[in-house]
Amino acid sequence: MARTDRFAGRVAVVSGGADGMGAACTERLAREGARVFVLDLDGPKAERLAGRLGARALQADVTQEAGLTSALKSVEAEAGRIDVLINIAGGSAPGLVAELDTAVWDRLYALNLRSTVVACRAVLPVMRRHGGGSIVNMASISGLRGDPGWAAYNAAKAAVINFTQSLAWEEGRHNIRVNAVCPGPIASARMLGGLKAGAMAASYDRATAIGRMGRPEEAAAAILFLASDEASFITGAALVVDGGLTARTGQPTEFDRTLGD
Repeated sequence: MARTDRFAGRVAVVSGGADGMGAACTERLAREGARVFVLDLDGPKAERLAGRLGARALQADVTQEAGLTSALKSVEAEAGRIDVLINIAGGSAPGLVAELDTAVWDRLYALNLRSTVVACRAVLPVMRRHGGGSIVNMASISGLRGDPGWAAYNAAKAAVINFTQSLAWEEGRHNIRVNAVCPGPIASARMLGGLKAGAMAASYDRATAIGRMGRPEEAAAAILFLASDEASFITGAALVVDGGLTARTGQPTEFDRTLGD
């Protein structure tokens, strides 16, 4: 069982913290002693979750730099410090490269990469002043491999991984660790709602070595490990949490039928 005091006395911000993996992180941080700020576009949902956990809700659109920066500055003004930043907020959209409008590319860049850059820039001075901190950025296994029809999303998540590695080196001497998590298929309400049919969900289940999609709380466990002092010598990492999906080449083999039994 996980320790219940890993984040005692820490101030943590979770962007996109009101549902899915973000909510799972918020709940576990609160359970493990953190003072948590739930930053989300859906203000009422953030308020409901924060109220239940004794946390604080912040409404902000992460694609709007001024609003996001203001929200993060308000955390320091209220709590005096920021020790942990978890950037969950993001999004995706399908479309072939030859057909997808550049406006969609721009939106996914802003939602996934630019918002992460802005949030990190806002908290770095705070963390430096207080002797360090930990940042975990939401990447994806889609940032490690290509997926036809998802190039805009994949490219943005690949950029998050490289940004994370660069920032880890820039801030390491300030005792600020920066890592990324790369989830595979996680059965959040949003993902399940986006699947067109039960057969598609079954295909995702079969794509993992474990034979099922992950749960938001399983992704949260990995994220909070990276955010905690238990990962004190880990920075610049991109931790894959995908049930083994990327552990194989994808080539068909004579054993596939046996593995499916």
